[in-house]
Amino acid sequence: MIVGAPKSGSTALFHFLAQHPDVRSHVHREMPFFGRDEEFARGWGHALEKYFPPSVGGAPLVAKHTMAMYDPGAVRRIVETTSAVVVAVLRDPVPRAYSHFQYARLRGWEDAATFEEGLAREAGRAVSAPPLARDMQYVGNGVYAPHVRALLGTVPPDRLRVYLSDDLRADAPGVCAELFALAGLAPHAPDAATGHNEARSPRSAWFARAFLAAQRPGSPARRLLARVPSRTLYRARHLVNRLNEAPAAHPPMDPGTAAALRARFAGPNDDLAEALGRSLAGW
Repeated sequence: MIVGAPKSGSTALFHFLAQHPDVRSHVHREMPFFGRDEEFARGWGHALEKYFPPSVGGAPLVAKHTMAMYDPGAVRRIVETTSAVVVAVLRDPVPRAYSHFQYARLRGWEDAATFEEGLAREAGRAVSAPPLARDMQYVGNGVYAPHVRALLGTVPPDRLRVYLSDDLRADAPGVCAELFALAGLAPHAPDAATGHNEARSPRSAWFARAFLAAQRPGSPARRLLARVPSRTLYRARHLVNRLNEAPAAHPPMDPGTAAALRARFAGPNDDLAEALGRSLAGW
């Protein structure tokens, strides 16, 4: 179960692990089952029916919810109700924040015209307000140490691995080999050359926001499609989103903004280095 952090390489790792011939993965981009009280109350059978293909059977599973790391209750549920290996991937928080802003604009969550405007708005966003406030905590989601310490205190050591995105870039097959072994799976060498989550921008930011609004609970579209299986709706939604995406080369972050963020993250990064017992000098 990959629990974080967003825009740190978790999607790439998810796809690499899902290449194992014995493993099955969920259809949806994320599986927030453990963090949603109403879903969790319906039981694991509901999760299988909603998120995984019918052919899943009793196969070993790989799943991902990159906001779970920030939710101690979700982590406890994972530990207490499954035997899953819990995995976190962490990225230098400065480029992570910028990447996260660009992704929020792509999905229609964020309507700020600039990264600096998005950063300024962050302070006014209540982290507890679902469903998008946590997704737009560009700085907040990069303060990893408290959440990593919570993982270390909740997940048994033999079931927890915390990697840096640099580890994944340097040796993705090695990371996968370690996780397959921890999960008791046969060795398998994934194709780690294929890129995932390449930089993209919306063809129409207005359409991205309008399409997101149409998907919100209680909207006429949601009521009309209430009986359509979640897997089918997700595939259709994913297709529409992809049609509104175009390859993008985002401009470099403003040097002044980058310097301010480096200063902001210096203390939290030192705290994280202590928790992990490894140097983060490159950050």
